[in-house]
Amino acid sequence: MKAFGLNLLIAVIWLLLSQAPSPAMFALGFIGGFLLLAAFRSVLNAHDYIRRTVALFRFILLFAGEFITANLKVAVTVLFRNPASLCPGFVTYDVSGLSAMEILILSYCLTLTPGTTTAEISADFKTLVFHALDATDPERLRAHLDGTLKPALLAFTR
Repeated sequence: MKAFGLNLLIAVIWLLLSQAPSPAMFALGFIGGFLLLAAFRSVLNAHDYIRRTVALFRFILLFAGEFITANLKVAVTVLFRNPASLCPGFVTYDVSGLSAMEILILSYCLTLTPGTTTAEISADFKTLVFHALDATDPERLRAHLDGTLKPALLAFTR
């Protein structure tokens, strides 16, 4: 948290020293501060902050890719597939090792992705139930989550 505060301080100083303060200048100062922290991470003890921030941006890029891919798959399904060949259904996903915040982020990602929506989280926070437009192979859906969103999510939350 100290590294984030230092990054924020560098961004504010950059903003105050700039001739035309603006949100873009603040963002530029924040990026510059991050690069300074990355360069001197061992001296400033900012390893964890740098690792988590990079992992967060990787997660955002991964989710954006998943979002675009899901949009294309849903469009192809709606336009070219026979509706009788679809097998929509509910799929359970084990979230027993995740914190409440991680479950929340994962469920939001599922809901934001076209073709899936979160239906329920069990009272004991061990099972997530989601609906998929094409649930012909629930194990493949679970394996996809285990191989993409879950590891990327854990990389910046832990």
